[in-house]
Amino acid sequence: MSILVRENIPLAPLISFKVGGPARYFVEPSTPEEFSEALGWARQKGLETFILGKGTNLVFSDQGFPGLVLYTGKSFHGIAWEGNRVRAQAGALLHTVVTQSVGNGMAGIQHLAGIPGTMGGGTYINAGAFGQELKEVIVFVTSTTMDGKLVQRTNEECGFAYRHSHFFHLNEIILETALELVPGDPDALRAEMRETLRKRKEKQPLNLPNAGSMFKRPPGQYAGVLIERTGLKGFRMGGAMISEKHSNFTVNAGGATAQDIHDLSSEVIRRVKEATGTTLEREVIFIGEFLPWPR
Repeated sequence: MSILVRENIPLAPLISFKVGGPARYFVEPSTPEEFSEALGWARQKGLETFILGKGTNLVFSDQGFPGLVLYTGKSFHGIAWEGNRVRAQAGALLHTVVTQSVGNGMAGIQHLAGIPGTMGGGTYINAGAFGQELKEVIVFVTSTTMDGKLVQRTNEECGFAYRHSHFFHLNEIILETALELVPGDPDALRAEMRETLRKRKEKQPLNLPNAGSMFKRPPGQYAGVLIERTGLKGFRMGGAMISEKHSNFTVNAGGATAQDIHDLSSEVIRRVKEATGTTLEREVIFIGEFLPWPR
């Protein structure tokens, strides 16, 4: 195989929580052809595959990932503009696309400024914040099947919902997302973006490793409010802690393991259910084997 395959690569430095074990195999494809080659190699060896961008919404187990990790965080980040449309490869930073859109006087995603993930991950989960979601501006998504076939889906065919898409269930890898924005006043857009970044800095624990909101928003409620009412603000298990600044943020307060984070989220689900009757659903994705809680 022409693309370099590395072995036993630590994943913790590539994950925003800074936890988790190594990838058994690791490649950094930079073209769709290299994706196809790597997928073919994994298929021949019977390996499970995982696409990794900036690792801002997931946790690998402490045992790591036994298959092939395809990393797009450095080498698959092209962004191309044509009028009010932009096509962004999966590894492009969502914040970079937002910044360029504001600079070009294009409205529709300015409130997504500061989200630390990639376009691939943002598309997969239908990233959103402050009243905007990617599903509102996505035109089509290009992905590849595990046997290398390219697939292009319209917005409707992607099945976008709150922090969800059909890609959760499709055995495919997102390669590129096309967005269509609308012209706006550049000065007003820059002001909105600055205000969004200010709110993030004010309300979120950006000084400690985290993965953003741990839980999805329950219908008609807020996960952070439920957690705080249950008395869990500042609650800690091992090195994982419920943020003192925002109760829906779990942080690595120092020395946390992936299992600590999983245990803490499980205990929060248990206590909030017991106290309020509401079952919280994780927004952060856990990959690999985790011991059940309580033990």
